[in-house]
Amino acid sequence: MVPRKPRDERINEITQAAIDVFLEKGYENTTMDAIAKKAGISKGGLYHYFPSKEMVLIFANEKISQKVKEIMTNASKCNSVKGGILYYIENYICYWLKNPKETAFLFLSIAKMMENPDLLKYYQQYTSDYIAFFEGAFSLGIKMGEFKEHNARTSAITLMAALDGVLSYMIFDENLILEEVVQHFEEKFITPIEV
Repeated sequence: MVPRKPRDERINEITQAAIDVFLEKGYENTTMDAIAKKAGISKGGLYHYFPSKEMVLIFANEKISQKVKEIMTNASKCNSVKGGILYYIENYICYWLKNPKETAFLFLSIAKMMENPDLLKYYQQYTSDYIAFFEGAFSLGIKMGEFKEHNARTSAITLMAALDGVLSYMIFDENLILEEVVQHFEEKFITPIEV
């Protein structure tokens, strides 16, 4: 008799299989059967973990975003706010560039979110958390005397938008070098507000 895998391990396998199938077939053409087959489980077994294809998609997004949350946590441990923000910028960009499958899946999910209220809610919460992280960092930088008084929310939103935007350019243009991009971000978003 084959021993049962722990629940977390099985869910990770299903999630990875789902990402592969979604990317291969597209969201509309992906079926629970195809996900189950790729994961090596029965369709009934898949339904034991996930009630619908939409829930698989949402969970897969949650799984991928855990890495981003880990980067936020590590950035918060840096010795300075500036250092933490720069750490986040570099590692956030690195993560998406080094994980093209996850990046493609993110873009596929973003295309689906406008027609799926549950997925849209997930991304709204993700965006809210993302803004709060940067707003908190810039506010702490002001409080600690690293940054001049400025609108921390504006800094958070514009930095977040620029980060997500530069990812596309870096995927398409191999002449954009990570170290230079991080330096440009520092010159645009950090240097003007430093004390």
